[in-house]
Amino acid sequence: MPDTKRGRERQGRKKLEQLEQHLTEREVETLGDDDALPEYPPEEVDSDLLSAPPQEAE
Repeated sequence: MPDTKRGRERQGRKKLEQLEQHLTEREVETLGDDDALPEYPPEEVDSDLLSAPPQEAE
């Protein structure tokens, strides 16, 4: 098959569709994996670091 712009565009769309399908399948596979994540109780997390506004330089 000769290399044409239309053929390259079609091949690019096909690859994009395959990538989107693959990512969707991975997302569906990992939907129930939240149980495997470790729990972080609020008292172990230093909330001052998470909520402090950035310091202004003088």
